[in-house]
Amino acid sequence: MVNRKIIGLLFFTSTLLITLLSAKENIHEYKVSYVGMSMDYKEYKDGVLLDSETSGFSDLKGVEFLYGYIMPDKTSLDSNKITLSVMALRGNTKYTGSYLGSNLGYGDLVSTTSNEVYDIDLDFAHAYQLSSSYKVIFSLGLGYRFWRRALSPQQVEDYKWYSFRPSLAYSYSYKGLRITPKVEYQYGIKSRMRATGFNEEFRLGGADIIQLSIPLEYFLAQNISIFGVYTFEYQKIKESKLVYDNLGNGYLEPQSKAYNEYIKFGLSFKY
Repeated sequence: MVNRKIIGLLFFTSTLLITLLSAKENIHEYKVSYVGMSMDYKEYKDGVLLDSETSGFSDLKGVEFLYGYIMPDKTSLDSNKITLSVMALRGNTKYTGSYLGSNLGYGDLVSTTSNEVYDIDLDFAHAYQLSSSYKVIFSLGLGYRFWRRALSPQQVEDYKWYSFRPSLAYSYSYKGLRITPKVEYQYGIKSRMRATGFNEEFRLGGADIIQLSIPLEYFLAQNISIFGVYTFEYQKIKESKLVYDNLGNGYLEPQSKAYNEYIKFGLSFKY
């Protein structure tokens, strides 16, 4: 499922991190968290609702692993950080729509969809320390997203794309607490969808995401903390170009919008 390009990205990341390990006073950070996802996904054609996928936080769940390499600036309180994170989710959503080609409209069919979601992110950030309690963080990331949507054993759709991910965060610390609201824009690149029964991939018109995250972290000790994160996500996938099946019938992937939410709870360790 994770293709050669992703393996190459991970190899490049590992090589880069090993090269940086020669610097002194740098800090390693490890995080692991439970993730629950609430999905609210809808497809449209000419403004008409075709189908939807919905779930609660307990329906789609998984884990996220994160490795960070923090490099303090020797001449100031600023710092740089390289982060590699991998998130994997599985679970079911409620499908509401209609049978393909039935023309009966939204709501004629209600069923269960099996889902797999994977997200990989490589991020470089610079933190400007404004005071002992405040800092501003600018970052730029490169990501990959994969979503397998199995409506039935005979109808499986795989969405995948790369993305550039600039973000801005503001961090405030008070005693053992730290809150860091963050806004991130993910600009999709080479967005594709592959469906059962088609030899050719659907070339999507675009796949962009805007995220607002609110992490809250509490330090149990200087290098150990627990954290929780709430994330709201708006995702828009633009209509694809026509693709023809083996019988010569033309199909397209319609425009879709999703309002997704995530909750994360985890443990962080630094040394």
